[in-house]
Amino acid sequence: MHTRYVMFALGYSGLLPFYATALWLCWPGNAGRALAASVFVVYGTVILAFLGGTLWGYAVTVSPPEKYRRLVVSNLAALFAAVAGLAGSALLACLLLAAGQLALLSYERAHGDVRGWYLRFRTRLVLGVLPAHGLFAWGVSR
Repeated sequence: MHTRYVMFALGYSGLLPFYATALWLCWPGNAGRALAASVFVVYGTVILAFLGGTLWGYAVTVSPPEKYRRLVVSNLAALFAAVAGLAGSALLACLLLAAGQLALLSYERAHGDVRGWYLRFRTRLVLGVLPAHGLFAWGVSR
């Protein structure tokens, strides 16, 4: 199987936990709202930290000083994800994690971190995950 297809399968299936927990939270009369909120925030934190790590992996392919910039941004993304996950409020965590997703994609787009197909893939994933964050925010605030 081609690596790109495995990446597509894993990336798109990675959207499912976001939507499953957001819908679980929004379902009327559903027990376990606190668990759904926790799972969403923890999963979002892990994904944002993982995406920061992809910058680390890509940094080894470029020369200084861009290499150092990417290593620093990679670590800042992981630290930001951790802070967002520990925000204390599920709504605030959700908003910070969504902002982190957008910021990381903006960095990738501005710095040419990726080949064309990968940048399109990352853009589709971020555009796919943002509505789940909106649904979650609506559900947690009702």
